Amino acid sequence: MTSRRRVAAIGAVLVAAYVAGAFLSGTLDPALRRPLLDGLAPPPMYRWVDPPPALASTNQRPAAGRFTIQLDATKGSAPGVFSTKDFQFSLALGLGAIAPRRGDTSILLRATPLAPGEGAQVPDGIQIAGNVIRVQATYEPSGTPVDRFAPEGELGLVYPLLFQGVGFTDTVLRSDDGRAWTALESDDAVAQQSVHASVGGPAYFAVGQTASSSSNTAPGSTSSKSIPVVIAVVAVLIGAFAVLRRRSTRPPTKSPRPPNGRDGDDFDPWKV
Repeated sequence: MTSRRRVAAIGAVLVAAYVAGAFLSGTLDPALRRPLLDGLAPPPMYRWVDPPPALASTNQRPAAGRFTIQLDATKGSAPGVFSTKDFQFSLALGLGAIAPRRGDTSILLRATPLAPGEGAQVPDGIQIAGNVIRVQATYEPSGTPVDRFAPEGELGLVYPLLFQGVGFTDTVLRSDDGRAWTALESDDAVAQQSVHASVGGPAYFAVGQTASSSSNTAPGSTSSKSIPVVIAVVAVLIGAFAVLRRRSTRPPTKSPRPPNGRDGDDFDPWKV
């Protein structure tokens, strides 16, 4: 086995080992998960309206959002993605998501972080993770409230980690009054600590988080998806080590004898 092939094989084994370690650490502790293509730095610290006592000394206030959306008299609202400066809230609206209204020329969109209210009614097994975001939209200059997005908007919320070690699942919660909450169909991006859902209009929104053990992990969640990937990576590791071992123990190949029957080291072409 040549030195070049040996180096390449060792490199492949090391890469596979790194990937396997990343997935295994993510399975053991969600807080250790890192997006491989986004670098190894952890997400920014979550900003609380009402932080836990242990985080109060280092907490920064979350950013509110105030956005002006142009309103066409025939097409409706202009498309755009509206995010707070700390990126804990974002809302993407398509062209015409807010219908035109005679006499109004723009939409005022506001996103206000709030602390969860006491006595919130959430689905069983779920607790609110982080802040509540109140989304309001009004026609301007009339001040008439906007009650729906059509087509629906795409909402993204960042969340803190409340559960450690056994995995967790997240969903967007919606409420009309900030007290009674319902869960929306959501996509959870665990590495970025954000969850996304389609929303039909302004309301109160929050992230609902629930612990999930090996016995009650939701189908399709990150924890259940990582198992076959880890198995596949381990199989690659075993195969790479087997190939490396077989090549390293293979007897050296003898050089062909020259036409005059002498060894290659003694062969002199002028004596043929």
